[in-house]
Amino acid sequence: MSNTEVANLYQEFARGTFAMYITGPWNIGEFRRRLPAAMQQAWTTAPLPGPTGPASGVSVAGGCSLVVFRSSRHRALAWELMRFLSRPDVQVRFYRLTGDLPARREAWRDTTLATDREAQAFRIELDRAVPTPMIPEWEEVTTRIMDQTEAAVRGGASPATALEALDRDVNHLLERRRYLLARRAPDAH
Repeated sequence: MSNTEVANLYQEFARGTFAMYITGPWNIGEFRRRLPAAMQQAWTTAPLPGPTGPASGVSVAGGCSLVVFRSSRHRALAWELMRFLSRPDVQVRFYRLTGDLPARREAWRDTTLATDREAQAFRIELDRAVPTPMIPEWEEVTTRIMDQTEAAVRGGASPATALEALDRDVNHLLERRRYLLARRAPDAH
């Protein structure tokens, strides 16, 4: 079943239409708000498993970055804001207000997060997170990954055929990038 076939994720989950859903920490609050009270103890989160078992899974680092532009006329104030937003107590408060998980490990020691059973899986995933490739085509690559995964899961293609198609699609997407990089002047590196 794909996202496009589900009108209301939370209702269908409560009905038992599907038993597992891969999502991110932003949905913890939504499940708590939208699932019936009788379902609140019937769901939880788990870290993504990997090819050799639970401990080998990886997650993709996401979220936001704080930056100060070189041309900023308010660099000192920007740094002050970044230091404030990076404080563990502020990150815990931000979590309480928005459900966004803190990036600082120290913030996870707060009882709000340390005792949050659903947040713990994402804490484990933070330790296993890897950055996404720094290429402009990445969103398109992820769309192709989802398309080919769905084809393999739904029986439209064997896993081997889906992987071959994914490899071909991504190679085609990145062909122009490789061409442009090969043409760059040697002193531009």
